[in-house]
Amino acid sequence: MTVKKKKGIQISRGVVHGPVFYFEKGQLSIPRHRIKEAEFDAEVDRFLEAVRISKEELTQVRDLVLDHLDEDHARIIDAQMLAVQDEEMVKSVKDMVIREKKNASWAYFDVMDRYESMLLQTLSDFFQDRTVDLHDIKKRVLYHLQGDKSSDIPKITKPSIIVTEKISPGGLINIKHNMVLGLITKEGGYNSHAGILARAFRIPYLSDVIDIEELNNCSEIILDADNEEILIDIDSDDVHRYTKRIRNFQKQRIQIITDKVASATKNGEPFHIYLNAGFVDEVKPLNPELIQGIGLFRTEYLCIAENKIPDEETQFQAYKSVLQSMGNLPVIFRVFDFGRDKLLALLDMEIIQEDHVFDEWGGIGFLLENPDILKTQLRALLRASVYGNAKIMLPLVMFTEELRQTNKMLDNIRKELSRESIPFSQTIELGAMIETSSVLDELDSLSNLVDFFSIGTNDLALYLIGSGRAVDLTKNYYHPKIFHAIKKVIQVGQRVGVPVNVCGEMASDPYALIGLTAIGIRSVSVGTSALESVSKHVASMDTTQIEKLADPILKADSPASIYSILTQYQQKDIT
Repeated sequence: MTVKKKKGIQISRGVVHGPVFYFEKGQLSIPRHRIKEAEFDAEVDRFLEAVRISKEELTQVRDLVLDHLDEDHARIIDAQMLAVQDEEMVKSVKDMVIREKKNASWAYFDVMDRYESMLLQTLSDFFQDRTVDLHDIKKRVLYHLQGDKSSDIPKITKPSIIVTEKISPGGLINIKHNMVLGLITKEGGYNSHAGILARAFRIPYLSDVIDIEELNNCSEIILDADNEEILIDIDSDDVHRYTKRIRNFQKQRIQIITDKVASATKNGEPFHIYLNAGFVDEVKPLNPELIQGIGLFRTEYLCIAENKIPDEETQFQAYKSVLQSMGNLPVIFRVFDFGRDKLLALLDMEIIQEDHVFDEWGGIGFLLENPDILKTQLRALLRASVYGNAKIMLPLVMFTEELRQTNKMLDNIRKELSRESIPFSQTIELGAMIETSSVLDELDSLSNLVDFFSIGTNDLALYLIGSGRAVDLTKNYYHPKIFHAIKKVIQVGQRVGVPVNVCGEMASDPYALIGLTAIGIRSVSVGTSALESVSKHVASMDTTQIEKLADPILKADSPASIYSILTQYQQKDIT
């Protein structure tokens, strides 16, 4: 019998087999009635009490996160704690109760519904992911407003694969994570808090699964998040075929990296494979003897976790901890990469101005417009630099002038630290992320001011091709414009001796990796979940053969042509 499969979108990698726990959340019924003036104060007090209780619950959830992970991840819940008592939101609810005479549940539902609607209209995946978190807040307060103390947390009695329409961070945290084999939802986003936590717990997770109700009739399934599919109506033969992969994944959950990362290709050419990270706890368990370093540390995750921009001392301690964990290995810290889609994660609605042109706003440009933020971060990074091999990288660079301004600020900070007798590395390197179309015309002048280039292929595809993030960008990895742009960066780098690294998702794609190697890339940075497969691909490559693909790739006139070139080579190489 042919096994039946369902498709989804990968949020967290892994493959597991187990029983299904189908969880259907109860729907809230919102009472809607007008109240009398004499009831205003009591209704507002009832609302404020629901907010208070909700905040206490979130505090408990935060403690659970702290037990399972660390302070950085626990601070993810802080964003919800701040949002649940947001002053503007509370004021809007009070005004609606008094002005429109709506009962508290009705008023609160309408206010939060307006917030969610605003996010959905942004056409940004990152913004839309936040609606899951806002929905969790709304639901929590409404339960207490209506006196419904029942929990919507799945009551799991044995390790299972949870199947539900959507899950909140609180819902995921309140389940003992060793009881969650995997997660399948109808709604959810890669950058949602639940998505971040699933990857932190290393729980395989697929979202955007249609007709999810069908899984309610399954006793056991195989969740293959690596290949974005669910196997149902399985038998013992199907389970046997997946046994080795499932066992390997369970080993990886315990130990992130088990083998030394490849440092050269099959024919002996040096190749650098670095890690991407964003939380301090991602770095702590890593064995520095097995890896080559961190090619991208996303420092803005510190802000997302704290729901604010951390002060200098907090940043310094975080950067110091990462560097000490890595010994002498290089760690590239990307300064805060704030774009419109990331600002909402701070839940600071006032900073978002509707009349601002956001399409070309963010990254280092935003930081230079807010020099106090950049100066604080650069001071923290320079102070931490004596504890390891730190490098600084500027995101979303568009103009050479941005490098000049940053270098000037760095010089002033160095003088300040010297006057204060605070030690710092005198040789810390500065790099630029190449991820916009405008900077491609300034590569020559830019190369005189940096020590390395790092290509962010996700945003580069967005700028060069104009596809929104709602589109699967992996299809754009094979676009001729992307390969020509990367080749241009490589040529400039080779001419002036500036190393070039690729740190976008493209580097994790096995076919795209062949293409990158063909045109001259010898350094990539990928997530921990992709590290093992990328290492194996690199170790099996013969660059003398792969380089022959460069000319056909650069002459190709469509993504389909490039994809065909790469897949045919891969199939031929395997045989």
